[in-house]
Amino acid sequence: MDKTVLNKLKNRAMGVASAAMVRVELATEESRLKTKFQSLGQKLYGAVQDDLLKAIKDDPSVVELIGGIEETKKKIAELEKKLSKETAGEEA
Repeated sequence: MDKTVLNKLKNRAMGVASAAMVRVELATEESRLKTKFQSLGQKLYGAVQDDLLKAIKDDPSVVELIGGIEETKKKIAELEKKLSKETAGEEA
């Protein structure tokens, strides 16, 4: 086999592996985001039941959850962008 063909196959395999790693990382971040939303939902539900909606926005754990949600959303967007680039490279 020609070295050029082997190099192309090797590069393609590395690209596929890299994209797979990004997909796993993306799934992990999406799972974290889901967990954070569930935690926030539980806190909000409790606040609604106890008529404490005004007080919950000052709750440090709620502020932390919302900050974590925003950070995770940014990570997901970055990973989706990276995956898009990876898969575009596979098609070339």
